[in-house]
Parts: sequence; structure tokens; C-alpha cells
Amino acid sequence: MAGMHVAPESVGTAPRRVAIVRHGKAESGEEGSDHARRLTSRGRADAAATGRWLAGQVARVDLAWVSSAARATATWDAMAAALPPVGVVVVERELYLAGPREVRDRVLGSDEVPVLVVVAHNPTLEQVVRALTGELHGLRPGAGALIELSAGGPARLLDLHQPGS
Repeated sequence: MAGMHVAPESVGTAPRRVAIVRHGKAESGEEGSDHARRLTSRGRADAAATGRWLAGQVARVDLAWVSSAARATATWDAMAAALPPVGVVVVERELYLAGPREVRDRVLGSDEVPVLVVVAHNPTLEQVVRALTGELHGLRPGAGALIELSAGGPARLLDLHQPGS
């Protein structure tokens, strides 16, 4: 996120939007590493549906912050097909390993990013949604929570997308 330039009028004035997205349904991972677990066909379909949902909620995505786990990058790839062109995509192993406080702090510290998408894992993401909004919501695989962050004001949940509902 460092070094990203955003027009000055957009910084700190308009509410920011953050989409918190849990990766889609993945293989069980009984063989091999957890990091390498792939999406199931249902996981890919749900991720594509989440991308369509998000495209109906935001006009653009300035930054996507994606866990480096195979299931998270595949979720993002399926989502991105439905989204307008994305400013910057950052895939990081640190997000795969991050706890809720680290993710929340990074989201709150990204003031220069009007529309941010985070694609990662549970239980971390449910805890991030709760930390930001004060509301506890379960996030099924492929779910997305769209949150509005206002400068100096409380965050609020704008919409919650649960695949298959």
C-alpha cells in the first residue's frame, strides 16, 4: 500500500469501503500443506457469485489484499472476473499468517485507499468484522461483508453476502 497515489480530494473526506471476504470452500487438505489447499468447484462458483455481488456494491476496487494461500488467490481470481479493473493487487503470506488485530490495524491504517478488498481466512475475518462493526456475523466459505469506515465515526456493516442464500 505504500507509495500508492490517490487524488487528494478522496483522502479522509468520503467514507471508505472495505470488503472482507472469506475464501471459498476448499478441499479438505488431508494430504499436503494447508497453504496449498485448492478450491472445490462449489468454492469457485461461490467466489464468482461473491464477485458479482461486490460489483453491484462498489464502482471500483482500489486495492485487493489477498492471502497467499492457494484457496484465497483462487477466490480472488474468480471474484476479479466480475469486478471493474482493480488498482493494485497485493498477495501476501503475512495475511495468511495474520491474526485479527493485525488485519484490523492494517485495514484501519489504509486511509489512502477508498475501496479495499481483503480475501483471507476464518476465524480471523469474523473477528475483524466484529472488531470493526461491533457485530458478530458468521462468514461461510465465500462470504463477503461490506463495511463503511467513516473518518472519526463508527464503522457500519452495509451488506453481508452469504453464498447460497
